[in-house]
Amino acid sequence: MTTVTKKDLARVVAMAIGCTNNLTLQMVDSLFDAMRDTLIKGDRIEIRGFGVLEVKDTKPKPAARNPRTGEIVYVPARRKTHFKPGKQLKEALHRTAAEEAEALSLRARQEAAAAAARTASAPTV
Repeated sequence: MTTVTKKDLARVVAMAIGCTNNLTLQMVDSLFDAMRDTLIKGDRIEIRGFGVLEVKDTKPKPAARNPRTGEIVYVPARRKTHFKPGKQLKEALHRTAAEEAEALSLRARQEAAAAAARTASAPTV
């Protein structure tokens, strides 16, 4: 399992839409800034097919224990982020590797056909 960075995501977007890496990095930065600001305000973000990001309030815990010392400590209420995957993401995560490879291949063929259709219908200068 590898770690995908924001720069890697921007590179993938750049290749998908045919823009420069710098422009797509700015777009990805703007998207994450907007998502961060939305969550800080306490609003919910719903992305169909991907999932829901929201902020949930936790209750204070007046009688929690420090596991090392056994001392009773107070844990104040706080806000935490919660992600609930969407139906399509859940289904993709539960597929076997062979099924996922087939789905990716199908999606790549569909995207290639769509790109070819766009270039065929684009006016020539």
